[in-house]
Amino acid sequence: MKRKLRNVSRKSGIGETGSAMILALILLTFGSLLLPTLLQLVNTGFEAAQVFEDKTYQKYAAGTGVDDGLWQIRHGDLDTLFTNPPYDEYDYNTAWNYDLSEESNGYDVNVTIQNIWIPKDIAPPEKDKAREVIEAGKLIIAGSIPDSSTYKIKISYYPEDGEDLKVNTIGVWLPAGYSYENGSSNLETNIIPSPLYHTIPSVEDHHGGQAIIWTFSSVPLDEFPGVNTLDTPITAEITFNFNSTLPERIPLPVSWVTTSGVDGIELAWDSDTRIYLITSDTGKTSASAHIAKSELRELGWAILGDYRASGASLMEDTDSDADAIRDLLLNESDALINDIPSDAEVTLAYLYWSGWFGLPLFQDVCENMNSWNTSGNYWTPKSGRFEGHVTGTDSNAKFLTLKKASPHQIDLSSYAEGEVTLKWEQYESGQLEGNDRLYFALSADDGASWSFDILAFSDDDPVTDFEYTVPQAYLTSDFTMRFNLYGFTGEDEYAYIDEIILTASQGDTSTFEADTSVVFKIDSDQVYFDNDDLPQKGLVEIVADKVQARNIYDSTGKPYGYSYSCKKEVTELIKEFTATGDDENHPGNGTFTVGGVDADTDDEMSYAGWSMIIVYSNAESHGHQLYIYDDLIFAQKDSNVDFDNDGDPGGIISGFITPEPVSGETIAAKLTCFVGEGDEHYDKDYLYFNSYGLSNAQSPVNNVWNSQSPGLNEDGIDIDTFNITWESDVLDPGDTSASIDMPTKFDSYNLIYIILSFRSEVVTGDALDYLIEY
Repeated sequence: MKRKLRNVSRKSGIGETGSAMILALILLTFGSLLLPTLLQLVNTGFEAAQVFEDKTYQKYAAGTGVDDGLWQIRHGDLDTLFTNPPYDEYDYNTAWNYDLSEESNGYDVNVTIQNIWIPKDIAPPEKDKAREVIEAGKLIIAGSIPDSSTYKIKISYYPEDGEDLKVNTIGVWLPAGYSYENGSSNLETNIIPSPLYHTIPSVEDHHGGQAIIWTFSSVPLDEFPGVNTLDTPITAEITFNFNSTLPERIPLPVSWVTTSGVDGIELAWDSDTRIYLITSDTGKTSASAHIAKSELRELGWAILGDYRASGASLMEDTDSDADAIRDLLLNESDALINDIPSDAEVTLAYLYWSGWFGLPLFQDVCENMNSWNTSGNYWTPKSGRFEGHVTGTDSNAKFLTLKKASPHQIDLSSYAEGEVTLKWEQYESGQLEGNDRLYFALSADDGASWSFDILAFSDDDPVTDFEYTVPQAYLTSDFTMRFNLYGFTGEDEYAYIDEIILTASQGDTSTFEADTSVVFKIDSDQVYFDNDDLPQKGLVEIVADKVQARNIYDSTGKPYGYSYSCKKEVTELIKEFTATGDDENHPGNGTFTVGGVDADTDDEMSYAGWSMIIVYSNAESHGHQLYIYDDLIFAQKDSNVDFDNDGDPGGIISGFITPEPVSGETIAAKLTCFVGEGDEHYDKDYLYFNSYGLSNAQSPVNNVWNSQSPGLNEDGIDIDTFNITWESDVLDPGDTSASIDMPTKFDSYNLIYIILSFRSEVVTGDALDYLIEY
């Protein structure tokens, strides 16, 4: 964006008059007497005017430099502007400078910008230490203004076992135009007996405003107002009133605290408010101004910008059975994103894909007899399944036996009771009677001996999806099995078997095989990264950066296969191959396709799907901060996920800071979840944010994971966005953590990610002071 520099135009003018001759002669006479003196005065006046005019131009040129520095702080990118040395928001010792791109009023102008350290009588930390303290988020100081004359300091502390944090000082700086109201803080209340924190602050002039400092004798944080030691984090709130001579403006104070007792956090401050010194120099005149800017700090999880989340399922339930079992894995699916502002630029993009596997130890789709022996011609492959039929009154056994292999067909010796399941699909045709039966049997010694025949079905209308848990006695290295057809002598009596699977329900997650590469298309063109990580078009799959797997459990708590999730950063692909916006920018809009994702079908746990998060920035998105949590979590029925692994249901998320409300806006935050294997026919699954139940137009509060997300055509996944309003009263400015509860009564599902976005206003105030020197 080009900046217009300000110039002051030079103006001149000459007036002319006429007179009668006599008047001219009189003036000529007197003029001859006064001329020497008048010429001297005129010359002196011209010189003074020129000096005044030159100083005016110098002043305006210097002011232009201050204006440009203010624009760079408000709207520019200091990281891009200053590269040698690189700009660092935590560096309080370096002065960065640049020259204006053109002269102002004939003067070259050099502008210097510095970060100003505000806490009084405390040396600024080195930049690496400062960044570590703020971004670690162990001790967080946040200031807010609940009303027009009250300031609140919120101290949030995340303790570890055995720590005892003590407070030495609490300080706050009020800018020019604002002053502390004596006796108004909750640290000065007249309580008997007097609390340990009771103290009167010192009030001193500092950086053009006031520094208010409360000093303590190492008082434990537990003793301060509002503290509940059972909370996570432990929070204390300090409030006081201030007076203002600027009623139309909102102050931007800076607060801080010094501590002892815990290494590494001896100092913490509110880094959301930053003070800058801008100095502009023309060589003859300089102008300087202090500027305050309020913008959310970047904690460990934070990403600046707004986002869009989309995606699609890769599995369908084609026969609409009562249990909504998904039986068709799609080759690919696509999703459209077309509402990112045209002036935006993609800053980050993540692609996630996820699915479920049943750990098959053996699987046969029943298209041929390669793995089977049959006694006679009673069993044959037909139309993609095994068909069983008996002709005449043959009394021989009608076996279909799994072949022996060397050394063994299937080794089940490493599995425990309840971990191995045998299942298949079964059908019949004709008018069957009770003596038309399908049996199966198991062997622990490669067929040397067999179990009793076990009934799979008899008569008409068998259970289609048959399952049987293999008993402990047959979990050996010599396992095999067989089917036995009994009856079925009628001309139209047939038994059918399909999709024979022997699956292990649980295993070592480090050995689980996820589908780590997928097809990714942008506007119908397949794209990928080459060996140098450069974006290319071509028929090459992209490979995951991060892979996770989790054991799954059935409704009785028995292990039941595993789910996996994969993540790939695709930022450069989106930047390279999506359409441009207003200029040469790439907002990230387009049609995105993902395919080639592997997962198992034909089970109540079956699902496969993908989702993409695009983070973008533009002038309107600078007031957002995002926090992504993408640890794969399995939520079993009748449970509440233990997010933070503390042994208790639910969990605490942290690493964010809640901003002040933006005037005229009602949404405090929004939250998007990507969930696999949610079912509409199972209700009583919830999402609570600080005990407040969330919902949207297609996901009611008591059935949020119902595979009915806005914009999705197929079931099996949820990509749901929920708005958290200020009116719900579940978030307060300065909050640094929130509880998330996802209790479920009947449904089981997989959580792939949560993304949380806070809307904040980036405020850059007018100059706090202004000085011109000639």
